[in-house]
Amino acid sequence: MGTDIWFYVEKRHYRREYQWTNGSFIEIPKSEKELNDTARWVSEDRWKVNPNYYLYPEENISQLIPSNPHQFYRGTRNYDLFSILSNTRNDRNLKFISAPRGLPSDLSPELREVALENKDDFYDHSWLLLEELLQFNWEERFYCDTFMEYRNVKQVCSDFILETIPKLSALGEFKDVRVIFWFG
Repeated sequence: MGTDIWFYVEKRHYRREYQWTNGSFIEIPKSEKELNDTARWVSEDRWKVNPNYYLYPEENISQLIPSNPHQFYRGTRNYDLFSILSNTRNDRNLKFISAPRGLPSDLSPELREVALENKDDFYDHSWLLLEELLQFNWEERFYCDTFMEYRNVKQVCSDFILETIPKLSALGEFKDVRVIFWFG
């Protein structure tokens, strides 16, 4: 049995306030601290109601399920990518962005419900900012014992680099987009 990834995306939204001045709305200036104090992470995934939530309430499952679970990441089983994201299944000792961090305390309500579903086989919950994904050295080379050759991380993670990262980049500022994921 293999390991799969559950992959979700959130974007940070800032509360802006405006006032009517001289016939037009003008944004009220706020410091970065004021903006950050009122910011909220919002799920960018599309959701639909899970019929099993109503049919099997005793199973403690989420009320929501993604309507398109592969919206941002195709979901292929790529242990090299899992290794890089959070040192999960890192049999080749690849450099990784971060050890599993757990779920962020300011997780969006939709993701909190899904992440806290009663699943004993979920593990290594973590999150990364888009900024961290972009700063990682995807040109890194490693020795692959299986094929007895050197490989390039960019080559083995090409789907993620060429499809997922551009989708994430289109959402907004690099510090305001994050991925939430876990394995099972």
